[in-house]
Amino acid sequence: MGIKGIYKEIGPGERVSLCKLATEHFEQTQRPFRLAIDISIWQFQVQAAKGGSNPAIRTLFYRLARLLGSAIEPIFVFDGPNKPVFKRNKRSGRGDGVATAMGKRVIRLFGFATHDAPGEAEAECALLQQHGIVDAVLSEDVDTIMFGCGKTLRNWSAEGTKGSKTPTHVTIYDAAKVAAGASGLDREGMVLVALMNGGDYLPEGVPGCGVKVACEAARAGFGRDLCKIKKSDTDALAAWKERLLHELRTNESRYFRTKHKALEIPDTFPNMDVLRYYTHPVVSRQENLERIKQKFLASRQVDVIGLRQFVAETFDWTNKIGAIKFIRVISASLLIQRLVRRCGTAEVEEGDLDLKQNQELVFVKSVTKRREHFSTDTTPELRVSYIPVDVVGLDLDEEPEDEVEEYGRQGLALNSDDEFDGEADEESEQSKGAAAKKSFDPLTADLIWVPESILEMSLPLTVSNWRDKQRAKELKAAAPKAKRATARSKKTDMPVGALDKFVKVTKAVGSTKPTSSREPSLSSQPPRSSAPPTLSAPVDALNQDSTLPSLTRLKPKDIAPKQAPGGQQAKRWGQSLDHRQFSGQPEELEDLKVYCHVFLYELDCK
Repeated sequence: MGIKGIYKEIGPGERVSLCKLATEHFEQTQRPFRLAIDISIWQFQVQAAKGGSNPAIRTLFYRLARLLGSAIEPIFVFDGPNKPVFKRNKRSGRGDGVATAMGKRVIRLFGFATHDAPGEAEAECALLQQHGIVDAVLSEDVDTIMFGCGKTLRNWSAEGTKGSKTPTHVTIYDAAKVAAGASGLDREGMVLVALMNGGDYLPEGVPGCGVKVACEAARAGFGRDLCKIKKSDTDALAAWKERLLHELRTNESRYFRTKHKALEIPDTFPNMDVLRYYTHPVVSRQENLERIKQKFLASRQVDVIGLRQFVAETFDWTNKIGAIKFIRVISASLLIQRLVRRCGTAEVEEGDLDLKQNQELVFVKSVTKRREHFSTDTTPELRVSYIPVDVVGLDLDEEPEDEVEEYGRQGLALNSDDEFDGEADEESEQSKGAAAKKSFDPLTADLIWVPESILEMSLPLTVSNWRDKQRAKELKAAAPKAKRATARSKKTDMPVGALDKFVKVTKAVGSTKPTSSREPSLSSQPPRSSAPPTLSAPVDALNQDSTLPSLTRLKPKDIAPKQAPGGQQAKRWGQSLDHRQFSGQPEELEDLKVYCHVFLYELDCK
């Protein structure tokens, strides 16, 4: 639609998230982003939908549900009876009357405004934008710029090559930026490009003239000069045409990259009737604009009951399962729309804190997380928990249950076919064990992402409580952690061997006759009692007995501690000695036992 190849000349535009565009506008103006939508393009696009009942209107339904979940107030503009009779050499009409009627019905059920233009919808949209009734126009037709629209949005689609195909971004064309940019094309210049290169009303244009030559002529100012000429002023029109032809053939003023001597301009160029389609399109009168504005700004609520009946009739979403599907599709968008309308109301600004807190819990149960996602161009969002059926307000008990008819194979089966029942039962059991996707339950909490600024303006207490909890978590994480209790040091001030000058131990001496082997045989030694040896003399006497071995010799390296144990630790060490493994000589083991018992006795005396 529009001028072929024009987008390469005016540039790719600015790609931005529609959610970000609407949210930032809402933060600045405290009102939703008002958007005029040329519905004729949507009616053409949805015809590609397939499957199910009424796929085209179902695609429109999903688009409307997505618009509902944003800070946008749309007005859908339909073509009127006074549009040009021919467009691109085809007779133009108002489209399918049944599809248009169904489209208007579902749009109004969503609470959106509709408007029938006197002529073409894109021209009426441009008029609404020029007079400030809307902030921008959503259309795939570049003609909106030629009709004087200051801000045009197009190509509402998914961003990136991976992930969901859900439309998230739009391309913005600002008329002022386009004129000041590399293309240098203003409204009048684009009209000349449409006349020379071909447009909706004159597809052939000037034979042999491409879009680049037409843009060069437009940048030279020929478009502005042409639009100033009246239709009745034939002399001025002839002079303008002669000057354009002279520059094309001689390039005297260096407007073009090269001369175009072979380019012939027809005698019928420019077609003044086609020119007036662009410069003076059929639009609403000035006195009707205020009425249109009031109609657009009138507060309308979503007709949930009407939508439920519509989807049941049109999409066969019947019975309880159809109601659950309807709730799943519309609940999240309906919640955001109600939050947007709640911003700035008396419920938010006034009232008791406890009452306000209870009112906020009706919308959102809790806030769980924060993110900045690429789908919204890093617009801060909060993830909230809500009950879908509470938001939509449908009573599922009033919905009829789904009728499931039983079936079997026995009616016309032979005896040899009885095994089918067993196989079917086995397959059903296997399917139950497979991991299945979590089903939607409208009675349990669901999670959605909501722009943080909208949630803060609509539910300030809920957001404040969540932030307090987050700060408490951050402070707890940043606080120095308490040190763990250190184990009691095993070191002592007592030097190694300090007890040697106070205590000496003795042992039972067996036969002193040396044996032939290097190591004494256990069988040659007298039996030893398992009871601990007793002291045979006072401690002082033991210290004077030179026959007793030194205590330092009685501490094998693999058993004795590096330093003398003390207190209860020494008692435990001595009592558990019999249960330890010992790799030394048997005589050394006995010496060590004697040493320990003497040491324990000394401790008891103290």
